[in-house]
Amino acid sequence: MTGRIVVVGSGSLAHSICYSLAVVLKEKYRVSICARSREKCDEIRYVATAKAVLFGSPVVFDSFRFDAQTDDAGELIDRLKPDLLLSCTSYHSPWEGRSQPSCWTELLARAGFGMTLPLQAAFAIKLARAVAESPRTVLFINGCYPDAVNPVLKALNLPVLCGIGNVAVIAATLQAGLDITDRRRLRVLAHHLHLNDPGAGAEEAQAWIDGAKCERVSDLLQPQRTTDGLEVNGLTGFTAAILLRDILEGRRIETCVPGPHGRPGGYPVLIEGLNLALNLPADISESAAIEWNQKCAVADGVKVLSLGCVEFSARVKLELSRFLPEIAGSFHASQMAGITHAMLQLREWMRKIPSADWDTLRAAT
Repeated sequence: MTGRIVVVGSGSLAHSICYSLAVVLKEKYRVSICARSREKCDEIRYVATAKAVLFGSPVVFDSFRFDAQTDDAGELIDRLKPDLLLSCTSYHSPWEGRSQPSCWTELLARAGFGMTLPLQAAFAIKLARAVAESPRTVLFINGCYPDAVNPVLKALNLPVLCGIGNVAVIAATLQAGLDITDRRRLRVLAHHLHLNDPGAGAEEAQAWIDGAKCERVSDLLQPQRTTDGLEVNGLTGFTAAILLRDILEGRRIETCVPGPHGRPGGYPVLIEGLNLALNLPADISESAAIEWNQKCAVADGVKVLSLGCVEFSARVKLELSRFLPEIAGSFHASQMAGITHAMLQLREWMRKIPSADWDTLRAAT
């Protein structure tokens, strides 16, 4: 099968995915990189094209300017006619604290990753809505915090096949550590939380080998958890590229993905063509797997209930209530645009305050 993949975003994840697609795709696919900065898109296109040539891959890369904040996503779909649309763009960068520390990044560090959900969801909602309204059949995959964003999309009745990374990276780490060449032997249940040590009181990721529970998960995940996140992003991109290839080529695959059909957290799945179903071990039911992932979601900072109610955990509420008490409690997914706007305003203000002034700022609120 040949077809067109559209990747929206030009950050480190988009780089990693496109560079990996240049290696794993062996058919004449066209990959379009779309983001606000045409210069960054062109840089990705150049490197990916050179890699494809070196590997003898017929895949073609091109680039387009698309501002996810202001441009029409429906027009993008009409113009590029993708078979698969992958969102890798959001208002949040996990690397901001390294290059531009401020009271905003200090707040994020103290509150936890779950607080970023409104910033991660905005563009995924916009793109998924355009997919839903398009007369074309387009597979939508979300790469931005899919463990929590995909349940938001489901609550809003918006299409999403699954996410990338997270449980897929954890499964790859375990597969390498166990020296398992056949990934069908391994099934993993894990949340975004488990990319790092889940901390006291939170459960560890779960894995099964040939149906038997693996008891060495924490030890096996240590190499991943002690590796710099930007380095791990290289693995994330490779797992995503393999997933996209296998889906578009209609392969029957047993793998692990986050947010399948809008479920919270990550699961083992069976994908055949365009059909995706859970592929859980015999000793755990779907309801039990979802409930387990929801417990992990609380530890990660945010839980999205089946009817669309979004609840921050106690840690997030404590920190956020000092600055945005009106959104620190629960809200519905349909209110996400207003919540995102309020958080962006808070970020704009807090970015101007050096992180060294955190204690003074906190005492004044």
